Amino acid sequence: MPMISGELKWYEVASRLEQAIFADLTVPPDRHGVVPGAIAWDACDCGLLAVSVGQTYPTEQFPNPALVRVGGCDAPWEAAEIIMQVVRCTPTHDDQGNPPTTAALDTSAQEILRDAYQMMRAVSTTLCQMNKDREISDFVMRANTPQGPSGACGGNELRAVVSLPRN
Repeated sequence: MPMISGELKWYEVASRLEQAIFADLTVPPDRHGVVPGAIAWDACDCGLLAVSVGQTYPTEQFPNPALVRVGGCDAPWEAAEIIMQVVRCTPTHDDQGNPPTTAALDTSAQEILRDAYQMMRAVSTTLCQMNKDREISDFVMRANTPQGPSGACGGNELRAVVSLPRN
C-alpha cells in the first residue's frame, strides 16, 4: 500500500484507528467516531469511543518537533498526535444519595480495564501493520491514562504520535 498522504491524511489515520478499536472492544459503544478537536463527554449512557487529532508539527527527528528550519525548507516529516478515548458510565449514588456498592464499582473497574487492554492492543496492532505496510513513516504509543470518573463517566485515554512525509 502507498504511504498515506493528502489533505485528509490525519483523518485517514484517525479513522483507521477508530475502526480498529471499535472492532476489538468486547462491548462496542453505541456512539463512536472521529471527532473534531477536544473530546467532549456530553453523554456516556451507552459508552463512547472518540478519536481526534491533536497537535500536528514538522519533525526532522521523530517524534521531536523541529525547532529550526532545515536547510532552505521545512522538516521532511510531519507528526500528529492521535487521541483516543473509550468512555463508559460509572456507578454513582442512587436517588436517596447512597453511594454505589462495591460490587458495582468492581464491575465498572473490570469493564474500564478491559477497554484499556483492548484499546491498547488494537492501536498497537494497527499501527505496527500500517508501519510494516509503509502506510506511515513511524509511530510512538504513549501511556494509557485513566479518565474520571467525572459525573457518571469514566474511561481511558490513549495517545499515539504518528509520522508521515510532508506533502
